[in-house]
Amino acid sequence: MANERSVIEVPATPEYVLEVLLEQSRQEWCKLSCTPPDPILVTLDSPFEELCEACDFQDSEDIYFCPITWFDLKYNEWDAVLSGRVLESSRDYCEIIASLITMPQIPLRSFCGKTCQPASVFLSIRALLQEAGADVKDIAPSTSLKEFTRCYTETFLGPIAKLAPGSLPDVDLDDGGKFRREMIKGLWSIPVLIGFLIKSWAPLYFVIVLLVYLKLILDSWGDETAPNMRADFGELRTFRDLSELIAQRAVFQA
Repeated sequence: MANERSVIEVPATPEYVLEVLLEQSRQEWCKLSCTPPDPILVTLDSPFEELCEACDFQDSEDIYFCPITWFDLKYNEWDAVLSGRVLESSRDYCEIIASLITMPQIPLRSFCGKTCQPASVFLSIRALLQEAGADVKDIAPSTSLKEFTRCYTETFLGPIAKLAPGSLPDVDLDDGGKFRREMIKGLWSIPVLIGFLIKSWAPLYFVIVLLVYLKLILDSWGDETAPNMRADFGELRTFRDLSELIAQRAVFQA
């Protein structure tokens, strides 16, 4: 497996970028345990405003920062090509992103003299998990996805989903309270700031809110790298299920 290519990178197309944008925005809703809005039919010729609505881009910050996260763009390159551009259609936006990235194609492997698309997808998925740090030596097509989707959720939502954007069912995520703890910690920073400003008049208040804030930090220590409690994708149960699903829409290269 060490020498096995996970994917073949080729220049991205605007069509691919559009599919990834819609996929990532849908899964972002699902990660928050929210029902995604009704899908909006968007094409490359749709007005840019419709793409923003479909992707739930609320403001210019979303337009700028979401692609950086979703496509792993470099800030300086993205800023250089986006600054000053007039975005009238979805194509304008997608073409800019496509100029900075590649898209994956799956190496088509032969087994006993015959090519097999699901088996080729399986090997690519296994290689992507290995690149993410997973121990893949015991992964077989019949292996359950449960432990791997839980521990490598972002790999499934990122590189694996990008093998065939739009294929994965909505993720059903239980993060074990990580998001809730982060929200509480963020909100509690307000009383800490107030306490800091008035500490000369109310030192006890400042000490109390600061101690609570430190407790919140300790409670969330390690959350960033901790695995989720659960991450399910519809009725997918095994790597065979996942490989067969992705094979229906993936692009292969012999």
